[in-house]
Amino acid sequence: MENPEKNLENSSQDSFKLMIAYFLSTGFFAGKSPIAPGTVGTLVGLIPILIYWTKGGQYQLLNQISITVAVFLIGIWASTVVVESYKEKDPDYVVIDEIAGYMVAMIGFTPTWQHLLLAFVVFRFFDIVKPPPVRFFEKLPSGFGVMADDVVAGIYTWIVMFIAVKYFGL
Repeated sequence: MENPEKNLENSSQDSFKLMIAYFLSTGFFAGKSPIAPGTVGTLVGLIPILIYWTKGGQYQLLNQISITVAVFLIGIWASTVVVESYKEKDPDYVVIDEIAGYMVAMIGFTPTWQHLLLAFVVFRFFDIVKPPPVRFFEKLPSGFGVMADDVVAGIYTWIVMFIAVKYFGL
């Protein structure tokens, strides 16, 4: 005979896990914006960039990479829990992938308004258009697929940023 108290405990733990995953994957509910949730979610990426990007002294770049990797890994977990719980492939309200992608785009760059704006616009372009192989990464399973395509879009953006800064003095 099953223990009803044990089932209730597991149910409560699953509910709490889903609640935390939903909160994180939606970028603190920014992804619930009725208008352009991906764009609003990308703006949430400004928070860690503005807080941590210039910290760390000689380890500033390592700091940026570490924070970005942490957001990426948390994003894989949170989006996996959400997409598997709600049986959706890559719902619009899951925006932690946009946050991580925007952070990738800004690694190594000073968060001036020009850099932030250029990275934002170019990242949104690549995230929406999904040039090859971005779309391929989107097809990967579960939370990894949710996160991977935006990281690749972030890498494309980083390349554009590098060219703009190195060759055009932005």
